[in-house]
Parts: sequence; C-alpha cells; structure tokens
Amino acid sequence: MTARGTVGVNGIDISYLQAGSGSPIVMLHGIGGNATQFQHQIDGLSDTWTVITWDAPGYGESGNPGDDWQMGDYATALAGMLDTLNLSQVYLLGQSWGGVLAQTFAGKYPQRVRALILSDTSMGGQSQPEADRLASLNARLSALESMTPAELAAARAPVLLGPNHTADVLREVEAVMAQIHPEGYRRAAIALAEADSRPYHSAIEAPTLILAGEHDRIVPPSTASALQAAIPGAQLVVFPGNGHMGGQEDPTTYNATIRTFLNQVEGR
Repeated sequence: MTARGTVGVNGIDISYLQAGSGSPIVMLHGIGGNATQFQHQIDGLSDTWTVITWDAPGYGESGNPGDDWQMGDYATALAGMLDTLNLSQVYLLGQSWGGVLAQTFAGKYPQRVRALILSDTSMGGQSQPEADRLASLNARLSALESMTPAELAAARAPVLLGPNHTADVLREVEAVMAQIHPEGYRRAAIALAEADSRPYHSAIEAPTLILAGEHDRIVPPSTASALQAAIPGAQLVVFPGNGHMGGQEDPTTYNATIRTFLNQVEGR
C-alpha cells in the first residue's frame, strides 16, 4: 500500500510517497516529473525495500523553493527530509534533473548514501559548452512562457521516449509532466543550468550504477559513459530501445536491473 506523507523542512512542506518495508530507496524525479513518476518502481520494488519518492520543492504537493535556490539547496532540503524521517543512510536514485541532484547530495553527504543509481542524467549545465547550456535553458524558459503545462507536456513527451514507445507510455509521461508548477519548473531549470556535479565525483564513496537509454535524445549514452569514467568503480547499463524515461518505458527490465544491483550491494 502506498501512503503519502508530508514533512516540514526549514519552513517548506515536502511531500512524498512511501511503500514497502526494508532498507530505504529514495527516488528523485526529473525536471518534468513528480513523485508519481516512479509508480512502476513503487509497484515493482517495494516487496523488498521501502521505496520513497519525493515531490521536490516546487513540484507536486510540496511547497515552493526559494527564488535563488541552487542544486545544493535542493540537496539540503533532501537531507532535512531524511533527518525528519530518521533515515541516516539510504539507497539513492536520481533520474535526469534528479540525477544531478543525487550526484550533488552524494558528494555533499557521502556517508548518507549506501548506493547510488544515476538514471538518464548529466553532470549539470556547467559541464556543457556555454552556448549549449544557454540554448537549453532559454528553450525551457521560452516554452514555459508560451505554453500551458498541458501544452508543454504534449510537445515534450514524445521527445523523451524511444522510437518504439507505446501510446500508453506516452499518455503516462505526458500526464505527469502536465502537472508541473511553472514557478517550480522555472527555478529547477535555472538550478540545472547553473549546476556542475563534477567537483563532487571524487567524494562519492558509494557503489554506483549508471542507467541510460540507447535512444535518449536528452542525455545521450556518451554522457553516461563519461559519468562512468568520472565516478570510481561505477557500473553502466544501456537499455536497448529506450529513450530518456527507462523507468516508464520498460519498467520490468529497469526494475530488474536495480534489483540485481542492490542485491549485489547487500551481498545476496
């Protein structure tokens, strides 16, 4: 059974979904997502672990972040949520935007991450050429100004998926993205453009698994390979046929890969 909870962290309400029992896996959604993005992972992994998926500040049922928040501020908020839930150490999964946050958190709080899973993610905007970084940010902000969340989701969702996606998966991804709050999305986009996870890689001590989609048009597999090279001992799995949303496009394979990795970490 999945339950929704809310905790207060430094004056901001942070909402999350939780299901299962056992060691906790905390999942951080992408820039167009929210806690419900991981429903397939809740359904598929909560038989063995406690799965917790948050609404980042500015998303879902959580309160808004500060006007000047950077990725480190989201990491501090995440640490506060874990403190309130009495979770001293967790498995941490971050997808896309949430993956940059997960790298930041693992670098700032290495002792709190028992294992790290980075899914379809980059090293942050500052790792890109300046022209590419600004073009990506301006495209997001321009779309936000010219379209409603539903229109933005309809335009963006097909780009996120691999060539063989089903109509059901497209509807699912679009429905989640249509729930974005414009100001939360704006702040997250700016934080992503200004983020650089590279200084944190040497501090990451946890076993790390990197997941990528063969046909990801947002974060190509070459970026995943660069991440693997940058994080000591990291493993890399590329899913054939998938785009940017592996957890929704092929949850059976995605979840099985996570299960195998975590069983290795736990010595099973």
